[in-house]
Parts: sequence; C-alpha cells; structure tokens
Amino acid sequence: MGIIAARPDKGKTSFFASELTYLAKQLPPNKPLIWLNNEGMGKRIIPRLYQAALGVPLSALVDMHKHGKLVPAYEEAINGKATEKIKIYDVHGFNVTKIESIIEECRPAVVVADMIDHFKGFQNEARTDLVLEEMYKWFREMGVKYGSINLASSQISNEGDGLQFPTLGMLKDSKTGKQGACDFLMMIGASNDPALAGSRFIGLPKNKLRREGAAGDPRAEVFFKPQICRYEDVAIGS
Repeated sequence: MGIIAARPDKGKTSFFASELTYLAKQLPPNKPLIWLNNEGMGKRIIPRLYQAALGVPLSALVDMHKHGKLVPAYEEAINGKATEKIKIYDVHGFNVTKIESIIEECRPAVVVADMIDHFKGFQNEARTDLVLEEMYKWFREMGVKYGSINLASSQISNEGDGLQFPTLGMLKDSKTGKQGACDFLMMIGASNDPALAGSRFIGLPKNKLRREGAAGDPRAEVFFKPQICRYEDVAIGS
C-alpha cells in the first residue's frame, strides 16, 4: 500500500495517468486496474489517460478520433480493451462498505483511491487525524484481503509548499497516522521558482520496499508535461 502526495494543482492526477497507463499494460487480461475517483467527474480523467498512454496533446486525440484511430491506438498502448483494462468509478459520498463491494466485484490487480480522505465510514472517531488513520488502515487491509496493490492519493500540507522534497510529517491532517499505514510514501515536490515550473521532484521519505543496496529515500528531478499528462526522467525529456 502506497501513498502518493502533492500540493493542490501540482499534477497529482496527471502523475497517476502517466504511470498507470504504463502499469496497465503489464497486468494480466483478467486483472483490471480500478480508479476510485473522488475529485471532479470521472469522465474528465479518460482523455488524460489517452494523452498519457499515447504521449500526445488533446488536439491530436481529437484528430485521431475523427479518423477512427484513437481507441485502437490506446488499446494497443495499454494492452487491453479501453473499457476493461482501466476502470474509473465515481465514488463521491460513498462509504467504505459500498466501495468494498466494487473491489470485491472487480477483483483488481491495482486499486487507486483518489483523495481517500473524503471517503465515509469512520466519522465516529473524535479527531480528524484518527478518522484518517482508520481510513488508511482500512484501505491497506483491503489490499491484503483482495490481493491487490493499493495506491492512495493525498495532499501535502502548507508546510511543504514550495519545497522540492517535503518530509515525512508534511501530509495534510496527519503527522504519523497516514504514514504508519503505508509501505511507502511518495512525495511530489514542486518549487515556487518560475524557472522550475516544468520540474517536479520525487522523493520517498518512507520506503519499506527498498531494494538491497539501494537508497532508502531515492530522489529525482523529473519533467512534468501537463499537455500530454506525463512525467519523464530528465535524461529522457532532454
């Protein structure tokens, strides 16, 4: 179970689109990837998935669609049917029981919970941080119960604004609760320097999945390309 965190409007949804389209093509045909959307309308995510998978801007998608090439190209890129490989569910206002029924029905390989903080089900806890801790523990348990890789999105608190590599305690509304429930915490940092507007900085302040001999908190600067919803290594992007 991992947490992917960023400040608002810094490319979190684009990051998921970028990486999940690469991940989807590695999955077996009967094991979909499901995206539990709790921000905006799910139908707005679909063009971003197409952009990320094909590496083209929206204008090119429109042109490909006119010529009947869009869906075949996308399905080739993700190695599966467009409606079956990556499934998006709008779960605004859903409680954890209803969300679990979706997971149980789909039996996915990967579950993405976009803004899990807004899910319902543990509001009987006295404090916000305790509510969130129980929510993240529940999401981790769902991964164990159904054998899936679970990824939750969160926000970085104001303390991390403008920092390239925010630290472990800079998750919104949590100093230790969310962090304790995950195997890794990926922070997407962004500088407020206009000269670095196209850069993002990836760090892993918590990483229980470190490889032998590798750094526990590997860090990297990457290029953020919102016009095609992709994050790219600096070496590749240059």
